[in-house]
Amino acid sequence: MQQVSVPLSWQLAPSTLTQPILPNWQFHLFNVHLGTSSNPSVEQAALEKVGSYGRQIGHLAEALELIVKKTQLLDSPDLAPHERDVLQVFLGDVATIRQIKTALASG
Repeated sequence: MQQVSVPLSWQLAPSTLTQPILPNWQFHLFNVHLGTSSNPSVEQAALEKVGSYGRQIGHLAEALELIVKKTQLLDSPDLAPHERDVLQVFLGDVATIRQIKTALASG
């Protein structure tokens, strides 16, 4: 059996692409099914009441950033160099996203 690799860009594509044509009308180009949820109604309610997955991940990232900074985890002598690198990359990503959001909000 031949194995086919899917380009990474396809794997990160949005699940639904829409193009508004008329007010209150949408034309769906195609849908990508990324798997089944164990509880679709809870997932849908969370998306509607809490926000997109990006927003939820953003909240988690900001909370983790706060914990890392408040506990001064980066200064811990118990932290191995590769562990420190992991946290620094994470904090750098959070800072970059914050800069992007600020730039888009002011531009």
